[in-house]
Amino acid sequence: MGLSRPSQITKRPDIGGVKELREVNLTSQINGSTQLFTMPLKYKSGSLRVYWNGIRQIVGVTITENTTTTFQTSFTPQDGDYIIVDYYTR
Repeated sequence: MGLSRPSQITKRPDIGGVKELREVNLTSQINGSTQLFTMPLKYKSGSLRVYWNGIRQIVGVTITENTTTTFQTSFTPQDGDYIIVDYYTR
């Protein structure tokens, strides 16, 4: 489906120098009832960019960062949906 991009090295002065922008496909965690998603690596707080079926979600409105490895959605993705996350590592 072309949902994967290679990691990029990006200079972000607002988060302290050069950081690696990563992307992860969390679609395999969708089961029609879960709203809690687990990241494979710790992420920098405030750096999550969550896309539900290609539409970026809003932190504090449709997603909540719980820990440095988990976040929760205000919606319940269904089978056939997808969740892609861009983020910076800690």
